[in-house]
Amino acid sequence: MQLVAPLTINQKDSLVGQLVQPDWYFNPVLSGDTEPWIVSEQEINNSIYSDHDWIKDLPLVEYNPSVTPSGSTIN
Repeated sequence: MQLVAPLTINQKDSLVGQLVQPDWYFNPVLSGDTEPWIVSEQEINNSIYSDHDWIKDLPLVEYNPSVTPSGSTIN
Protein backbone atom coordinates (compact mmCIF):
# COMPACT_ATOMS: atom_id res chain seq x y z
CA MET A 1 0.00 0.00 0.00
CA GLN A 2 1.37 3.37 -1.01
CA LEU A 3 0.28 6.50 0.84
CA VAL A 4 0.09 9.94 -0.74
CA ALA A 5 -1.13 13.39 0.25
CA PRO A 6 -3.68 15.18 -1.94
CA LEU A 7 -2.68 18.72 -2.91
CA THR A 8 -4.57 21.78 -4.04
CA ILE A 9 -3.35 23.41 -7.23
CA ASN A 10 -1.77 26.21 -5.16
CA GLN A 11 0.04 23.68 -2.96
CA LYS A 12 1.22 21.79 -6.05
CA ASP A 13 2.46 25.01 -7.65
CA SER A 14 4.41 25.91 -4.51
CA LEU A 15 6.25 22.56 -4.57
CA VAL A 16 7.15 22.40 -8.28
CA GLY A 17 10.88 23.04 -8.66
CA GLN A 18 11.51 22.82 -4.91
CA LEU A 19 13.98 20.44 -3.30
CA VAL A 20 13.09 17.57 -0.98
CA GLN A 21 16.82 17.09 -0.34
CA PRO A 22 19.89 18.01 -2.41
CA ASP A 23 19.45 16.54 -5.92
CA TRP A 24 15.85 15.39 -5.20
CA TYR A 25 12.93 17.54 -6.30
CA PHE A 26 9.28 17.30 -5.35
CA ASN A 27 7.31 15.65 -8.10
CA PRO A 28 3.59 16.32 -7.64
CA VAL A 29 1.53 14.26 -10.08
CA LEU A 30 -2.10 13.94 -11.02
CA SER A 31 -3.58 10.79 -9.56
CA GLY A 32 -5.94 10.44 -12.52
CA ASP A 33 -7.60 12.45 -15.25
CA THR A 34 -9.79 14.44 -12.86
CA GLU A 35 -8.32 13.50 -9.50
CA PRO A 36 -6.33 15.87 -7.28
CA TRP A 37 -2.62 16.43 -7.43
CA ILE A 38 -0.68 14.22 -5.03
CA VAL A 39 2.76 14.02 -3.48
CA SER A 40 4.29 10.82 -2.15
CA GLU A 41 4.73 9.90 1.49
CA GLN A 42 8.46 9.38 0.75
CA GLU A 43 8.80 12.98 -0.42
CA ILE A 44 6.95 14.21 2.68
CA ASN A 45 8.94 12.12 5.15
CA ASN A 46 12.30 12.95 3.58
CA SER A 47 11.81 16.69 3.17
CA ILE A 48 14.60 18.44 5.07
CA TYR A 49 13.85 22.10 4.34
CA SER A 50 11.74 24.05 6.85
CA ASP A 51 10.02 26.02 4.06
CA HIS A 52 8.06 22.86 3.31
CA ASP A 53 7.23 21.72 6.84
CA TRP A 54 3.54 22.35 6.10
CA ILE A 55 3.45 19.21 3.94
CA LYS A 56 4.08 17.09 7.03
CA ASP A 57 0.62 18.14 8.29
CA LEU A 58 -1.21 16.98 5.17
CA PRO A 59 -3.51 13.96 5.57
CA LEU A 60 -2.28 10.76 3.94
CA VAL A 61 -4.59 8.59 1.86
CA GLU A 62 -4.12 5.26 0.13
CA TYR A 63 -3.06 5.67 -3.49
CA ASN A 64 -5.32 3.87 -5.93
CA PRO A 65 -4.01 4.58 -9.43
CA SER A 66 -6.60 4.57 -12.14
CA VAL A 67 -6.02 1.70 -14.53
CA THR A 68 -6.39 2.37 -18.23
CA PRO A 69 -6.85 -0.84 -20.18
CA SER A 70 -4.60 -1.24 -23.18
CA GLY A 71 -5.40 -3.06 -26.39
CA SER A 72 -8.83 -4.28 -27.26
CA THR A 73 -11.01 -7.07 -26.04
CA ILE A 74 -13.33 -9.23 -28.05
CA ASN A 75 -16.42 -10.65 -26.37
